Amino acid sequence: MRTFRRWKSAEQLERHRKGLCFNCDEPYAPGHTCARLFYLETVDDAELEALTTELDTTTLSEAGVTT
Repeated sequence: MRTFRRWKSAEQLERHRKGLCFNCDEPYAPGHTCARLFYLETVDDAELEALTTELDTTTLSEAGVTT
């Protein structure tokens, strides 16, 4: 089974700034190959916040809590 990673925009930028591969912790260079394969899913910070808010609202309403 392959590993899934979810990166925030700031995390992506930091790894790029450090010159690291997005899949492994090794330095990235043209022709780089990772020892293992990964799925990489990126999430926009605004989208993540909207999904979190929606999940919180759904969880509260399912529990019978009103705000």
